[in-house]
Amino acid sequence: MATDFDFIKALDLLLASEGGFNNIPKDKGGPTNCGISLKFLQDTGDYDLGDLDGDGDIDIQDIRLMDKKTAGRIYKKYFWDYFPMAEIPAQVAYVVFDVAVNSGQRTAAKLLQKALGIKADGVIGPKTIHALKCVDSAFYLADKMCQLRKTQYVLYVQHDASLQQFLDGWFNRVDHVRRNLFEV
Repeated sequence: MATDFDFIKALDLLLASEGGFNNIPKDKGGPTNCGISLKFLQDTGDYDLGDLDGDGDIDIQDIRLMDKKTAGRIYKKYFWDYFPMAEIPAQVAYVVFDVAVNSGQRTAAKLLQKALGIKADGVIGPKTIHALKCVDSAFYLADKMCQLRKTQYVLYVQHDASLQQFLDGWFNRVDHVRRNLFEV
């Protein structure tokens, strides 16, 4: 089951997929640094973690100041601790974490539930935990989640053709996660 040590390893692997500062005009999250988008940070309203320049707001300047240490605290609070990771095998927790960061917490929970073959309600509760305890191979489940994730990205593009420009990067990210499943 996933621990704080597993979080540190998962975070290191995640940050290897995230770049430095960028501001891609078609990115709906807006300016991003270390994978933390301005939209996400503003939506949290967390001035303790988000107002890095101390000027009373969360804006592009705060994103420019984002570093890996601060990003790690944000990832822990809003993505890792969101889930009952102590009940989830480390390899599966790593995939859930990466999906949550890239696509949202509910999407990550639903992807896990689809891979488990149970109702995908987007909440990792007692039924999901019970199904996880019945899994023979955490690696197989994590890999299955990666396969489903690629399908999800294709569906995103089919729904919104403007996302096509991100598809190769998303696939590369999934391949990065798959290659690193034994590192967690």
